[in-house]
Amino acid sequence: MSKVLGKDSRSIILPVLLTPVLFASAVAQTTSTTGDPSTPVPQSQVTADKLAAIEIASQPVDKSAYVLGTGDQLSVRVFGADDIPDRPIEVASDGKISLPMVGRVQAAGVSVRNLESDLTTRYRTYFKDPQISVTVTDYRSQTVTVVGAVNAPGVVQLRGPTRLMRVISQAGGLKAEAGDKVLITRRLPSTDGAAAPSSPSPATGLTEPNASFYLKEISLVKIIDGTDPSANLLIEAGDLITVPRAKMVYVMGDVGRPGGYVLDGHSSNLTVLQAVALAGGANKTAAYGSTRILRPATGTNTPRAETQIDLKKILASKSPDIPLHADDILYVPNSLTKVVTARTIETAVSIGTGLLIWK
Repeated sequence: MSKVLGKDSRSIILPVLLTPVLFASAVAQTTSTTGDPSTPVPQSQVTADKLAAIEIASQPVDKSAYVLGTGDQLSVRVFGADDIPDRPIEVASDGKISLPMVGRVQAAGVSVRNLESDLTTRYRTYFKDPQISVTVTDYRSQTVTVVGAVNAPGVVQLRGPTRLMRVISQAGGLKAEAGDKVLITRRLPSTDGAAAPSSPSPATGLTEPNASFYLKEISLVKIIDGTDPSANLLIEAGDLITVPRAKMVYVMGDVGRPGGYVLDGHSSNLTVLQAVALAGGANKTAAYGSTRILRPATGTNTPRAETQIDLKKILASKSPDIPLHADDILYVPNSLTKVVTARTIETAVSIGTGLLIWK
């Protein structure tokens, strides 16, 4: 009889003793589910294969339109003239190349096509119908700078006429936190004191914010989606390509994956439900009715404006889904009561299983 009473007393005493432990564990979990909003969570990254597909689908480029520069190496072939060797020729620091019979010829600042035409005219003095071929064997003069949210920012060497997405690919591709816009800054050609043009350049598609530079904002979404392939512009030497970091919203608290999420990919429209879905959904222990939006206020030392919302009503379509703004923090707290109840049930099941085994 005493043995039976001992078992019963243990079965009553153990849950009572464990209750403070469960409560402490629940409180600890409450403080640990806020997450770190400063680390962006990768959503989608443009792969090298997709960049290559975009480039193939874009308008073809004409390599004969490449403008030569100092340091480029050329191969000039005069068909039928075996006494003129076909060897690499470097564009000298003065912008000229030296060729048999015709001497020094200006090459820097001249397109491959125009150089072929010039050489054809010069060699016509020595040959009846000269056929000239100019090939760039090594590109060394045309560089652009890529900065911002790319994997390998820095100076990129153009190898012939090159479009925007190929340059970004050469810079390592886009980072996960890259925005959906790219800025191209291009210096205006020297006008020797004349007034700079006041209208956009139809050839480049760039607008002019001042007298020294053209500026163009490109939508990556339109290029990637294929809705505007013409936005994949030809890049010129000296261009500055800036890939800004995306606008972000942050989801904290009792959700599956707290962190920062890109806003730009959603056409700058991201609602509360979309943000929660991106964050893996709210956990079972979340306090839906106490969800809050913390929105930046004007001024550096001004606290964020706080708006309480009922996530349960939004899920049930009883309240409108609220759009989030850049740098908003969506905080989904957990319910201490739910956590304690869940932990108590789990522990009770474990104890019951242990008692059955003991018996």
